[in-house]
Amino acid sequence: MKKIRLKEGEVKEIVYNDLNISTLLQVYNAQSADHLVGDIYLRVDNDGEPITDFYMDNDVSTTEYHTRVYKNYFLTFLIENNNKYLVIEQANFGKAFALSSNGSAIVGDKDDLVELEITDFVLETGYDAPPSESNRNYFSNVNYSLKVKIGDVVKNFSFYSSGIKDNFIVNLDHFSILILSDKYEDSSALIEMVVNKK
Repeated sequence: MKKIRLKEGEVKEIVYNDLNISTLLQVYNAQSADHLVGDIYLRVDNDGEPITDFYMDNDVSTTEYHTRVYKNYFLTFLIENNNKYLVIEQANFGKAFALSSNGSAIVGDKDDLVELEITDFVLETGYDAPPSESNRNYFSNVNYSLKVKIGDVVKNFSFYSSGIKDNFIVNLDHFSILILSDKYEDSSALIEMVVNKK
């Protein structure tokens, strides 16, 4: 595990195993534009290519994922005593992380690897009754497709964002994937999950 202290406005170069990471931390305070006050933004690149970003604001209703996965690494944005850190560690079982629709991930060690990828996500909207019904309700639901590869075995799973509220679990022979939450945007999505070994 590597814990790197970040400084505002400074591009930090980090080498960790096969990663060549650079970070840029922006902190917006009272001297910033009104709509940015309290916002913190961290961009993380690998070999010049953007791999993830973290955004935090003062709105407590905003869902934030502080641990993301890239290749076989967890990247965690951490704030302790007003100090800001990026923590890099091997992606192992039992820890919650967010998988982005913009990339795949590998969790586990060399003997037990679980490869994950969001292959599709579709927003479905509409009404639950015809227009003639006065008490019809509008609904919005995202249908996710998740590809899981263990060794040479590939399985595909489909589930809706509405089903995640009930701790949706994908059960495999020797592993389980607990889907905790999701975050949908027009062109991307994040699914927070925990991969456990049985």
